[in-house]
Amino acid sequence: MTRPVLTMPRRAFLSGAAGGALLAAAPARAQDTQAAGSDGTFAYEVTRSPDEWRAALTDEQFRVLREGATERPNISPYASRNDPGTYRCIGCDLPLFRSDHWTELPMGFVFFTQAIPNAVLLGIETTDYNGLMPEPIELTEVHCRRCGGHLGHIIAPDADPLHCINGTALRLDPAEA
Repeated sequence: MTRPVLTMPRRAFLSGAAGGALLAAAPARAQDTQAAGSDGTFAYEVTRSPDEWRAALTDEQFRVLREGATERPNISPYASRNDPGTYRCIGCDLPLFRSDHWTELPMGFVFFTQAIPNAVLLGIETTDYNGLMPEPIELTEVHCRRCGGHLGHIIAPDADPLHCINGTALRLDPAEA
């Protein structure tokens, strides 16, 4: 299935005011889970020590999933190519996104219009965008519900919220022919 291509001028994305408006935190969709319980904590199904995570992940995967880093744009083949299948968390293999919800946005990251129900957590707010923006702005982070791995952020170009995901955090499970 061919998804529509959304376009956004790079200058608008990278400029402070326009970039801030485009990356404003968006409200959670019905299928997304709020991150914290009433006491501010959330128990993940998959837990590992930092050493165990380092042994299971590459250095870049550890930086993104466990330290909340953002990969450099255009390093993931998933940003420009969408093969049929299910995108899973590289840390715990939880199905997160389906290829039929993938959409292209020429910014060098992987974008989805929605997550698989009960797969991701939202509600963790941050003002750090790893130096990509000229000034820190408020963003809603997207995390794996099962292991808590940092996946990316919610952005809202044209007021339609999208999951802006680091391809480093994903593994594509191809659809069977």
